[in-house]
Amino acid sequence: MAREYETEDGVRIAPLGVLRDFEVAAGYPDIRGWRVESADGREVGKVHELLVDIDNMRTRYLDVRLVPELAATPGDRDVLVPIGTAQLADKGDIVRVPLTAERIGLLPLYDHGRLTRTQELEIRRHFSLGEAAAAALGTAAVAATDAPARGFYDEDAYDDQRLFAGRRLTRQESVAEEIADARRDLRASENEIRVPVERDESVVLRRGEGGRDEIIIRRPVTDRAEHGS
Repeated sequence: MAREYETEDGVRIAPLGVLRDFEVAAGYPDIRGWRVESADGREVGKVHELLVDIDNMRTRYLDVRLVPELAATPGDRDVLVPIGTAQLADKGDIVRVPLTAERIGLLPLYDHGRLTRTQELEIRRHFSLGEAAAAALGTAAVAATDAPARGFYDEDAYDDQRLFAGRRLTRQESVAEEIADARRDLRASENEIRVPVERDESVVLRRGEGGRDEIIIRRPVTDRAEHGS
């Protein structure tokens, strides 16, 4: 299934919903179904799906299903938003995109098939991510420098952690972020994952659903009460 979504340069970008072994990390909100608002405060649609970079275990795009007045088509119309350009609102199930509603309506159609680099460059152009940089990344020729060549997704626009920049993370979300980072680092070490634990927290190992072991980090009762848990 994942191979059907392989891009021209071998990167596998697939909808989260079709990946059996992938799910939203524990402690993070699943933003599918959340309201999407434009820079001018209008509701432009809802998050229909998340597009995941399978090999690097990072979310790269939000698949946004537009409201009918913006879709301007008889059926559904979806567009892609680079995840690092969007932000969660501090309160409520709202995702904000830094384009006006009119400009969001001009984003290229996403037909749920394999992404091409031409499509991705067109999306970047709409978000003003630097036409010169986009053109350089879209060519095979790379200037010889001492610094390693940057990949297409090595830009802030594709950094999924930026999605939470405008939202204060709960302790649970912070731990989830540390675990996600640790899992990505595990690709290099291949032998251990380390997650910082506060002095007043305890760690419990138990058998979870489906027979899989879980590590639980427990906070003191007072701390849990402050977070509404």
